[in-house]
Amino acid sequence: MAQRRRSQLDVKERQMNIVKKAARLFFKKGYAQTTMRDIARATKINLGNLYNYIESKEDILCHIFYMYHEPFAEWIEKEKIMEIEDPRVQLEKSVEKVVEMINNYRKEVLLMYRETRVLPPKFMKRVLATEGSVVSFFEGILKRGMDQGVFKIKDPFFSANMLVFQMSLYALRSWNLKRYSQEEIKKLMVESIMASVLP
Repeated sequence: MAQRRRSQLDVKERQMNIVKKAARLFFKKGYAQTTMRDIARATKINLGNLYNYIESKEDILCHIFYMYHEPFAEWIEKEKIMEIEDPRVQLEKSVEKVVEMINNYRKEVLLMYRETRVLPPKFMKRVLATEGSVVSFFEGILKRGMDQGVFKIKDPFFSANMLVFQMSLYALRSWNLKRYSQEEIKKLMVESIMASVLP
């Protein structure tokens, strides 16, 4: 049992290494111009062996997307975010965490926004489902806040979508926000989002 778990962790670690190196290649050369052979060369893994860890280039794009979505889902559970009674505290903590994670993966986030359009329907469905779960999470917090009279918004679904997009702002416009440190960005983002939903 322990050996199987260790083996699964080794596979996951190898996958993450492949995904990170492939992401650098996609960013530098462009997704369409990067071949699986390029990825094999960059990771120093034989092309045949590469397919033991990654199905395709599209699969790599999906993994890039999960790089910051999966840890966020784990954080929600670990920190018992759903058990926090005050929706303001729930929202503030969650926004802080997402902004922090997006800042850490800003190149990958930019890559996803830039390249997702090339994904075939099967992979696009997976990516949209993952993104949809994040929107649903924030929509749930906003609904609770509306019911309690804490948040003043008209449409929690629309507001949740705007909020998720806003949290990606630094990744999409870091070239124009260089004057701010990551800590300042996080503080300003939280202030801006909280101001947009509070009465």
